[in-house]
Amino acid sequence: MARGPKPVSPALQEAKGNPRQRGRQSLTKQRVEELAALDPIAPPAFLAAPRRKDKTLNAALAIWRELAGDLRKRHLLDKLGRHPFARWCVYQAEWIEATKTIAAEGITRVVKTVSGDEMPRRHPAAAHRDRVELQMANLEAAFGLTPADRYKVLRDQNATPLGGLFGRDEGTEPAADKPAEPNATSPVSFMAERAALPPGTRPN
Repeated sequence: MARGPKPVSPALQEAKGNPRQRGRQSLTKQRVEELAALDPIAPPAFLAAPRRKDKTLNAALAIWRELAGDLRKRHLLDKLGRHPFARWCVYQAEWIEATKTIAAEGITRVVKTVSGDEMPRRHPAAAHRDRVELQMANLEAAFGLTPADRYKVLRDQNATPLGGLFGRDEGTEPAADKPAEPNATSPVSFMAERAALPPGTRPN
């Protein structure tokens, strides 16, 4: 007589779970991963990966989550723009960190010169903040992150690049057809010039 399957302890069966439930969980996980891959405003992998010790990237991810949805609604962020916008988020996080450092340590610090004297020098965080701000400004113009830049981007989006019907701007009247001027080198123009000469004036 053939033996049936080996009995499984209740604890092991509970750990494995229901076979049907395991299949559903696997399918659900797969669908979640597919939707995440298709999400046009999902942050890039380098920004989304959890890093407990990296305060800058964590702050950049928080900035992304704060602004990405609004930019998507305004049609200012798509899948191809994720990495440029992620760079802006990192720059913004660095700018905030540099500003906090300056607030805590001052805009200048005293350093010793070669001669041994002391003199105030601009804090390195201030110089870094200036460099980051220039990079931020370039990206802000592309994503419309300031009122002026946003107006320009929306104005360009609302413009009609192709013009009106048949290549004309709508609301303008077509220009009156002008008679074509005869080509000076064509036989027709040659005969017209000869026919226009009065009698007796044709050159010999």
